[in-house]
Amino acid sequence: MYSSSPPKVNDVETDYWRSAAEDEAMQDEHGFVWLAMLETIDVDLTEKRVLDVGCNRGGFLRLLADRGGIAEGFGYDPAAGAIDDAKRLVGDRPLRFEAADTVPTGWNNFDVAFSHEVLYLLHDLSAHAAAIFGALAPGGVYYAVMGVHTRSPLMAEWHSGNAIELHLPKLYDIDDVVATFRAAGFDASAARLALHFVPAASHGPDGNPLFDWLNYYHDQKLLLRFSR
Repeated sequence: MYSSSPPKVNDVETDYWRSAAEDEAMQDEHGFVWLAMLETIDVDLTEKRVLDVGCNRGGFLRLLADRGGIAEGFGYDPAAGAIDDAKRLVGDRPLRFEAADTVPTGWNNFDVAFSHEVLYLLHDLSAHAAAIFGALAPGGVYYAVMGVHTRSPLMAEWHSGNAIELHLPKLYDIDDVVATFRAAGFDASAARLALHFVPAASHGPDGNPLFDWLNYYHDQKLLLRFSR
């Protein structure tokens, strides 16, 4: 549950966000964030219909099916290779996956939707907010984790160095994101994730010290709550 759009090489989209091996490793590394998300949210997922935006290889929905008791899970992602992996790994879980860059036609009436680090990738936040609003049932909630924004020094630096290669939009401010979703009809609120420990390996080989990454995960990586 990460990418909204895989990078392009010579204007042709690749099958993965990075590569099959890197996407698999990325999903494995996100496990501690997924658990913190589940500790932070304020709804019971039992028997709920759940949408995962930017599902990549489907790991988050498999977690919800195995531990959360969801009734059904639907995930979409533009990375067709990752979606093929998600379909292969589904087993007998009540999950469905589709390669798409927005909510697929006919997918609606969801109780809860999730995304993890998807919003910063989107060039048209208004269209995304409207699509999610239309996909949720009345009273449904969209939880969106966002750490790549203007108030995050580490991510502002990363964005500056990768915006051209990854075809990223301008770096968003959290207040602007909230305003966009409110304009689409949502009520908005936010929380910090209920993180306890951050694995040392999660800060990667980028030269930034673990202390800076602790500040990022605990203070700057937010869980936005948009309720319909």
